[in-house]
Amino acid sequence: MNPDQLADLSNLSVVIAIVLYVLALIGFTADLARTTQVRSDARLAARERVGARSGAAHVVTSGSGGTGTLTLERPTEGDGDGPGKAPAVAAPAQPGGLSARQFGVLMATLGVVLHLLGMVLRGVATSRVPWGNMYEFAMTGSAVVVVLFLLLSARRRELQELAVFVMGPALVLMFLAQTLWIVPAAQLTPSLQNSHWLVIHVLVAILSSALFTLGAVVAALQLAASRHEAALAAGRAAHWGRFGAVLDRLPGSRELEALSFRIHAIAFVGWTFTLIAGAIWANYAWGRPWNWDPKEVWTFVIWVVYAAYLHARATQGFRGNRAAWFALAGFACIIVNFTIVNTVINGMHSYSGLT
Repeated sequence: MNPDQLADLSNLSVVIAIVLYVLALIGFTADLARTTQVRSDARLAARERVGARSGAAHVVTSGSGGTGTLTLERPTEGDGDGPGKAPAVAAPAQPGGLSARQFGVLMATLGVVLHLLGMVLRGVATSRVPWGNMYEFAMTGSAVVVVLFLLLSARRRELQELAVFVMGPALVLMFLAQTLWIVPAAQLTPSLQNSHWLVIHVLVAILSSALFTLGAVVAALQLAASRHEAALAAGRAAHWGRFGAVLDRLPGSRELEALSFRIHAIAFVGWTFTLIAGAIWANYAWGRPWNWDPKEVWTFVIWVVYAAYLHARATQGFRGNRAAWFALAGFACIIVNFTIVNTVINGMHSYSGLT
């Protein structure tokens, strides 16, 4: 095949991957809705039992005279995962075939295989690594997000509850790349050619960005879970409606916060290496390790924000929602760096490929 045919085949693979991801999202959503309904029914049944038992009275005799003392028996409501939560009830097993969750995992796995194949074909068509512009960076980064999530959820099955919230942002990024940022497969600009730092620097940046994305998803869910737990404690569970039933299935806010911190800590190490490797590459390509280019400045701003988050998170008392908002502020800087800085602000790193 010639390069044009390989590029067309790459684009076809990515489009099919998007379709498979949509099917995976449908499967994960169906699983979430089905088991959420089970938990809602269990909560309603528990409340009905409480209402029935609250009116029951038991006569307890005490003393030799047989004097009767009337006492009310009130069971404790909510013996589930938290205050007021419905008991943990497993979804009924399906008689045969794939469950909705298994279908989602299968579609996501097939999708990521085609996704990665598409990027490999893109690299073969251009005779270089496939992350030389915004489209390729976004497509490779979204593939890494899905791969990391599938690996993490395979090791810790409870994390599969987060599938909808991970696949959704990955699909949004892919749709944006496929509609707004796609450019023809072509060679790199001269300053990017013949340098091993393109492989090292940009690959680590992609991995770090993917981890920051996962960390932001977990931090956002932590904020929602924390508010939901506070509503349950105050007896305002109905305020959340069906989304509250969804949050019941997720890990608690403390567990989500710990997971978010671990993900961000690993990503921060990679981002630190990205900043250092970028300076080394800049010195090799432009003769100076630092040029106050907008991309360099924003990369450093991101590093500072996440460094402050990790430092503050390790400080006694800076936990919970404040830490989550700090983490989301860092991710907002990543979005600005990838979109506005790449497309609006001209600089030495203007490699978006868009005109």
